[in-house]
Amino acid sequence: MDTLIEFASQSIADKSGIVTVLLATFPAVLFLRGGRNLRCGAVTIFVGAVILILFGVEGVVGAVIVVIADILVVSAAVITMRKRLLEVEAKLDAARSDIRELEITEGRRQVFSAKASVEHATTSVSR
Repeated sequence: MDTLIEFASQSIADKSGIVTVLLATFPAVLFLRGGRNLRCGAVTIFVGAVILILFGVEGVVGAVIVVIADILVVSAAVITMRKRLLEVEAKLDAARSDIRELEITEGRRQVFSAKASVEHATTSVSR
């Protein structure tokens, strides 16, 4: 029993660097449901983590490299999302402007229609 516990603890201690690097890829996994660029970035980070492990760069150094890559992907996602948000805001402003113009036009049409009805009623009464 002691040898099994020693073997398990030694195995975990040997693989702790690998586990650290793979855990650092977790934020990238959240982007797998995102757009195409985010999915590609997440897969690239995971492949990069595996390559780091294969080259023996594991532990804190490998995790830091992976976290920096995660930060770059998150930054790109934020910039892209901000651009999309600005585009949506511009479209929303244009729609508000169009609605305002339609309301003004409808108000003018109603006033014109009311004036025409009054004029028609006055001409029919005077005949």
